[in-house]
Amino acid sequence: MKQRQILNDISPDFKRDNQEQEEYIAAKKAQTVDFVRRYLNRANAKGVVLGVSGGVDSFLCASLCAEACAAEGKQMYIVLLPNGVQGDFADAEACARQIMKLNPQTICDTVSIAGGYAGAVNDLKDAQGFSQDAYTLGNLQPRLRMMYQYALAKGMLVAGTDHATEAVTGFYTKYGDGGSDFNPLQELVKDDIYEMAKTYGAPQAVLQKQPAAGLGISATDEEELGIRYADICAYLKGNVIPDDAREKLEAAYGRSMHKRAMAASLKDEYCSQKPVTHIHIGAVAEERVLNSTIGYINAHPGQNVLYVTSGALADAFYREIKKTVNTPLSRYNCFVPDGDGGVNEAYGRLAHNLEMDVVVSGKVDETFQRILLHLMNSRYQVTLLKDCLTKIKQGKSNG
Repeated sequence: MKQRQILNDISPDFKRDNQEQEEYIAAKKAQTVDFVRRYLNRANAKGVVLGVSGGVDSFLCASLCAEACAAEGKQMYIVLLPNGVQGDFADAEACARQIMKLNPQTICDTVSIAGGYAGAVNDLKDAQGFSQDAYTLGNLQPRLRMMYQYALAKGMLVAGTDHATEAVTGFYTKYGDGGSDFNPLQELVKDDIYEMAKTYGAPQAVLQKQPAAGLGISATDEEELGIRYADICAYLKGNVIPDDAREKLEAAYGRSMHKRAMAASLKDEYCSQKPVTHIHIGAVAEERVLNSTIGYINAHPGQNVLYVTSGALADAFYREIKKTVNTPLSRYNCFVPDGDGGVNEAYGRLAHNLEMDVVVSGKVDETFQRILLHLMNSRYQVTLLKDCLTKIKQGKSNG
């Protein structure tokens, strides 16, 4: 699978251009709290229910939701849902205490799923299709926990804790922890989750322990995945990772497509709109072309924009383009056309990320013409955005 195609699907949130990590975390935190506030009001919900496990993901999600609920005068309801004796239950309690300290109106209950779990296993034990392997028994638990949370909701929304680092590999239980009303952390990668959790005073034990689902399948998440979180985070930020890790990650992405889609039907068999790549070439100065290009990019947020330029892009791009994972003006999507008119090592990396349908804008010059020739010879379906092209000198048509 192509890395850019996966990034477009998962849509992790890159650091904004010209922002330090601390600035980004503060801005993203404020944006997420605002999203929760708006969504609660739009849904006319009484508050938020969330199961807190003692891990960093549920701590951060609960902290963000608690802040939003406090601002809107709505109820934050934390539920601790152990299956009998939970080895790190003290961590879950510490998380709950810190969240209630930040928002004293938060309420908390401990509800064991042990009875429901034992009952379900007993009910299923004689069924021909029931296999008491680690995965079956492990995935039964988050599905029960989600069922319990909805039973307690009473007009409130159930928050989920899934994030981009889990979404790309499908590392969650379908209709378990993946079956919530909304996911405040959806755009975040794991290393940013740790940084944001620190701003809410996350317990040190939570920040220091290895992430683990605690379902009896494996000791840690990384052991079960066979991929380091550091590699997944790097991949989701557009960086190159070791081939073995990349192959495992992309294979996991392919296997888990069904988890990221609505239930298949005659109308929707996991099909999405045909992907299109937008290549913008050169630093355009002409105001008419600049405005048309910015307008086109903003009107097509799903298209992955790749920039080919040896000079600085106009300041208007930084001010006016609506930033999405598809349109960052940073090193992730920028390629320098050195050498033979742009067909060089940098352009080779760009070409690796192209979809078969390509639209082109920018400065019509030698680099533009060489790239266009390469695209057409390689049988790409190419559309020239006429209003987004500079004119060719000497009266030539701009196509």
